Amino acid sequence: MPSFNPFKDAATKAQDEFSRAYSKGVNLGPEKWEEASNLFSSASKHYSEVGDSQRASECLALSSLFFALVHGDAQSWLRCSEGMKVVGSRQVNVGFAANADDIGRQAQVLFDDLVITGPLNSDSRDASKVGILRKVAQEYLELIGSELVIWKLMKAELDPQGRAYYLLGLASLVEANSVMETDPAKGVSLLSESATHFEMAGVDPMNLRAMTKAKRDNASLVAKCWFCGREFQGLGTHFVLLQATISNFTKQKYGTEFPPSLDGQHVNACEGCATSIRTVADNYAKMYYEKALAEMRHIEERLDARMNQLQGEINSLRSRITFTRR
Repeated sequence: MPSFNPFKDAATKAQDEFSRAYSKGVNLGPEKWEEASNLFSSASKHYSEVGDSQRASECLALSSLFFALVHGDAQSWLRCSEGMKVVGSRQVNVGFAANADDIGRQAQVLFDDLVITGPLNSDSRDASKVGILRKVAQEYLELIGSELVIWKLMKAELDPQGRAYYLLGLASLVEANSVMETDPAKGVSLLSESATHFEMAGVDPMNLRAMTKAKRDNASLVAKCWFCGREFQGLGTHFVLLQATISNFTKQKYGTEFPPSLDGQHVNACEGCATSIRTVADNYAKMYYEKALAEMRHIEERLDARMNQLQGEINSLRSRITFTRR
C-alpha cells in the first residue's frame, strides 16, 4: 500500500485516498466509518481535479453513505440518496458489491420515514400526515425482495412489510385522532383498523398497540349526560366522568339505564356541561382566592402599622434611656 505523499499528482492522490478509505476505514468496521467518509470525500475532490467525474461522484456517494451510517439523521440520509442517484445503476464497493440505485432508494425511504415519524406520537392529529405515512409504507413494501444494503451494513434486521404495517397503523391512528371530535363512530372504525395494523407489524417501539386499543374502547362508549340528559359517544372526548356521592337509592333507580348516566361513584357529564361546571367552580375558586388574598393584605397592612408603632415606641424609650444616663 503506497503511503500518502502530498507531492503526488492529483490522480495518484485520488487513488491513494480511495484505497485508504477501505484499508483505514470500511474494512475496519463501524468505529472507523467516519474516517472512511472523510477519505472518500478527499478522494472525490482529487478525482474532480483530474476531470474524472464518474469516480468523483462515486466517492462522494460513498462518503455520504458512511457519514449517514455514523450519524443517522434525516438530512444525512437525504444526501446519501441524492449522491447514490447520481451514480445510477452501477455497482459500488461498500465492503461488498452493491447497486447504487438500491442504496439510494433505501436511503430515501429512511429519510422519508424519519421526517414523517419523528414528530408523531399517540395524540398526533395532523391529517396532512396521513397520506405521507401511507406513501412511505408503500415505499417499504417496494423494498421487499431487494438486498437491504443499508440494514446489512448496520447489522440490523428489517422486515419491510412489518414496517409498512406499522406506518399504516400510525396513519389510521392520526386520522382517527383528527376526526374524533366531529365523527366518533368513524374514529372508532379507524382505531380498530390501526390496532389491526399494529398487530400485523409485529414490532411496536412506542407501545402504540395498547394505547390504540384503549383509545378505541373509550371512543366506543356511549353515555347519557347526568345533567342535560343528552346521549354522547366517546369517553374523554365528548363526555367525562365526574366524581360524585351516589346513594344506593340513586343507583337502584338510575343505575340500570342505557345509555348509562352513572358509573360507580361517578356521573357521566357531556363536555359542555362538564366545562360549564368547571368554569363556575373556577370562578368561585378565583373569587375566594382573591377574597383571601385581600384579607391577607389587610392583615399585613395592620401588622406593618403595628410594627411601625412598636418600633417608634422602642426608639422613644431608647432616647429616654440615653437622656437619663447623661
